[in-house]
Amino acid sequence: MTAASQPASYLWLIPFLPLFGFLINGLTGRKLKSNAVVDTIALGTMAVSFLLTLWYFTQLVGLPAEGRSIHQSLWTWFDIGGARVLGGLTTYKIEWAYKFDVLSACMALLVTGVGFLIHLFSTGYMAEERNDGRYYRFMAYLNLFVFSMLNLVLGANILMMFLGWEGVGLCSYLLIGFYFEKDFAAAAGKKAFVTNRIGDFGFMIGFFLIFQIFGSLDYDTLMGSVREIANLPAITLYGHTASPTWWFNLVGCCLFVGAMGKSAQIPLYVWLPDAMAGPTPVSALIHAATMVTSGLYMITRMNFIYVNAPVALAVVLAFGSLTAFVAATMGLAQYDIKKVLAYSTVSQLGFMFMGLGAGAFSAGMFHVFTHAAFKASLFLGSGSVIAACHHEQDMRNMGGLKKLMPITAMSMILATFAIAGIFPFSGFFSKDEILWKVFEGWYQHGHYTGPTLNLVAWILGMLGAFCTAFYMTRLIAMTFYGEYRGGGHDPHGLSVPSEAHGHDDHGHDAHGHDDHGHAPADAHAHAAHAPEGHGHGPTEVSWRMWLPVSILAGLAVVLGFLNYPESLHRILPIVPAELFSKWIEPLLYQVAPAHHGEHVPPAIEYGLMAWATLVWAPGAMLLAWWIYKVDPSWSRAKAFVTRFPDLFRWVNAKYYVDEFYDAAIIEPIKRFSGQLWSFDTWVVDGMVNGAARFTLLWATLMNWADEYLVDGAVDLVEYFVQETSGVFRGLQSGRVQNYAFVMFIGFLVFAFWKFLV
Repeated sequence: MTAASQPASYLWLIPFLPLFGFLINGLTGRKLKSNAVVDTIALGTMAVSFLLTLWYFTQLVGLPAEGRSIHQSLWTWFDIGGARVLGGLTTYKIEWAYKFDVLSACMALLVTGVGFLIHLFSTGYMAEERNDGRYYRFMAYLNLFVFSMLNLVLGANILMMFLGWEGVGLCSYLLIGFYFEKDFAAAAGKKAFVTNRIGDFGFMIGFFLIFQIFGSLDYDTLMGSVREIANLPAITLYGHTASPTWWFNLVGCCLFVGAMGKSAQIPLYVWLPDAMAGPTPVSALIHAATMVTSGLYMITRMNFIYVNAPVALAVVLAFGSLTAFVAATMGLAQYDIKKVLAYSTVSQLGFMFMGLGAGAFSAGMFHVFTHAAFKASLFLGSGSVIAACHHEQDMRNMGGLKKLMPITAMSMILATFAIAGIFPFSGFFSKDEILWKVFEGWYQHGHYTGPTLNLVAWILGMLGAFCTAFYMTRLIAMTFYGEYRGGGHDPHGLSVPSEAHGHDDHGHDAHGHDDHGHAPADAHAHAAHAPEGHGHGPTEVSWRMWLPVSILAGLAVVLGFLNYPESLHRILPIVPAELFSKWIEPLLYQVAPAHHGEHVPPAIEYGLMAWATLVWAPGAMLLAWWIYKVDPSWSRAKAFVTRFPDLFRWVNAKYYVDEFYDAAIIEPIKRFSGQLWSFDTWVVDGMVNGAARFTLLWATLMNWADEYLVDGAVDLVEYFVQETSGVFRGLQSGRVQNYAFVMFIGFLVFAFWKFLV
């Protein structure tokens, strides 16, 4: 515990309460006669955990800025004795400890608060599973995920983070493949698990190097010694001597590989769209609000590494900007409502990494929280739409739902304004802040000196923002406006539009099934059962579903004011400026100020702000509205596809990245694995089996030799002895007369023998 840390008695209950819920429901859920008990346990543990987090947050607010840290150590996990670091030996103790500071407190509020709302939504969405005997298992998995995520964000050292890191990976596998009897769901779960393991390899190398360099895994110790390490002339590890900056760059890149897998960045993003095979609450909890932000949290927590690693920061910026743009374009031509949101999530994660790569850690992390609100609202809202439409996910078979589902529609519309970055919704204050920080970094490195990484990243980010506003407006127009196209009511013939030739990117037909009859995305495809509160046509869902969506949409509207820009505060001081940035500032490693170039004139800042919120994003939204709402037959979209069929096919197929991976990586690995299997079967096992057969044959021969030669010889001697002994036995009659007679005969023989000789 550092001098600034405050002790705590019940901090451990925040992560352990969901664990208790998992254990109780997991071990006794099958025996419980009422699902209401399962709900009470799952929701109750989440609610108490959230309230406890809120109480500790208020305690944190009351502490001075430099001392906002609450620490609790439960037990010594294990000791590392005699570990060699930087040429010396050290003994280090790993504790099972929790740290509640300015960053982990916000993350814990996010995980428990949004987690509780998603648990509540699940009680309505999973209505069909409430009677099939596995509902308790789903709720138990959700609780286990929250426990793992809280360990990740509250752990006081890197090893605790890694424990939670792997825990959420396991829970992701269990929840994505919840409908494991369906092949596509099981495959999606395995894909997520394997892809994350690839990233985890880099993450492990990174934290091994951290221990070798610093001799510690504790956050406070690392933060306290980083300046001393950074000022060393050189560091020698594994026989290689290099500057601290070189090693920090290596550590930063290794850690970012782990973040690529967990937070779905190019090239390890491919698991997240397929993860939509899990039930919609899983998509909201894991792939919108919490798990995918793990990489962002890790980099922000390790900011003291990255501010001393310019190459690693540049790598983060480059991959983040590329992901933000490429994933946004992929969402333009998807028809599965959850797939649109999935690629939107990948793109928004790219924006967050752009902020971190530009050194704007507070801006990147603030977008984590605003995104959690509006994207969770959108995902849960899409789940409500899917449930109301009897598990239809193709937007071409929706339409006109605004008047049938007014609460869900309004909530998703508000969340759409937020993600598009329209003022005064939260996305404007977070996403546009990231773009501004990227632009500012380019400007300060040289006044219009040429295309640098920051400039390229800013351009890609602006294009990604345009695509975001477009595809989200397209989603709203296709889903909630026009006339309902499901249930056989299709006045414009749009159920299978010509632009998709009746199939989407994986050959799914208008009803969402592929050529083999498998349902895509959400495996929750039991259309034979109407969900709770639904008749034969779409109607508004129950309060347990629309209430969480509405609350999250409300947060998406107001949350942005927690980081109100200083530039706006100067002309419109309606709330305090940069509350979040000032709140998180004590966590950030402070470097000596350096002059990088000219400061950006306020006129440019206000001009870019006006352009983004008045022209750029609204222009994209109006364009999508003009194409998909003003023209009910979508003739403009069809004309574009007719004119550029190859472009549409490539975007609709997500640039064939999955197919490329299959052809270039997966299939060769499978073939090579098959060859290894053949070699193992016919050569290695053949040698072993051949040796076994030879041994058996030799043993058989030895057995025959032993039985017929060795034992036969022994038996022959036995027979000879027995027969001979019979003769001698006859001589041993026991009569004295016979013995005397024999002695007499012997005497005669001896006498005659002497006489003859």
